[in-house]
Amino acid sequence: MRHFIFALACASCVLPASADPLQDAVSRVVTQYVDPAVTAFGRAAHDLEQAATGDCTAPQLTQSYHAVFDAWLRVQLFALSSFDAGGHATAISFWPDKKGMIPRALAAMIADEDDVVMDAQGFGEVSIAARGLFALEYMLFDPQFSNYARDSYACALVQAQATDLASMADDVDHAWFGSAGFARTLETAGDADNTHYFTPREAVQALYTTLTASLEHNRGVRLGRPMGSFDKPRPTRAEALRSARSARNVSGSLVAIGALADTLAPNGAPHTVALLQEAVAQIDALNAPTFATADQIGERFKMEVIQQRIEAASHALANEIGAPLQVSAGFNAGDGD
Repeated sequence: MRHFIFALACASCVLPASADPLQDAVSRVVTQYVDPAVTAFGRAAHDLEQAATGDCTAPQLTQSYHAVFDAWLRVQLFALSSFDAGGHATAISFWPDKKGMIPRALAAMIADEDDVVMDAQGFGEVSIAARGLFALEYMLFDPQFSNYARDSYACALVQAQATDLASMADDVDHAWFGSAGFARTLETAGDADNTHYFTPREAVQALYTTLTASLEHNRGVRLGRPMGSFDKPRPTRAEALRSARSARNVSGSLVAIGALADTLAPNGAPHTVALLQEAVAQIDALNAPTFATADQIGERFKMEVIQQRIEAASHALANEIGAPLQVSAGFNAGDGD
């Protein structure tokens, strides 16, 4: 299993101090975390598009696919709270697919040889079940779809999916750094013309909610779904099962949360980061890339311990970010699900 290294984004950075620690916190996040994360996601998505243009067969695209997914995990944190990834969060990452829509949509397109794959703009309007990382996962890793030839319709479909993903990554960049993007909205919180955040504290609260919502998503969904209940564990409900990324996604997301927390916190977030490092080490120790052992009592107990570490990290956030910046978590995109 891949081992992740925490990038403590602001530990050694020296920024000019302003009169407002809340504005300082927002500026650090935008420049030190968001900008490089969004840039890396766009670069990886365009690399995948270029690779698919050269050789669209599944074995040739797996490395590029994993690179895009790894980069997305850093950006996805925001889509789990009040930032919508340019309106594409669900299309980029359509999971959980509780009704099995993805394989049906892909099978129908392949059977019909729908020529929408030749129209980049038109492909952006097809069902989200046929787009994004999880549709590509089926095409690249599921034996029902992955054994296609370079001159096949399935190859053209994969190329269309890769191009669409690169286009959505460009939209994410624009959503953050366009003239009216999230970055400006955050950094101008409290200005007279900012109707989204009336004070800098509201902007920081939105970022803090991003952290807490992301921790809960990992604890309750990425780990909780395959764990199921004690009587009914459901390991086949793990995220990214076909590409064996289930544990990798949790680890990568926790790494990203640690980096974002350390950037947002006025004095860093060493306790939060330490707890998340422990959780990542425990995930590695499971040696279960897809959480396939979630139905074994001993392994389930280990997963519960990981959940406890993640919950403890939420409490550490309150001490290292919530208290000094006087913010608390607000509503997020997962509330009410």
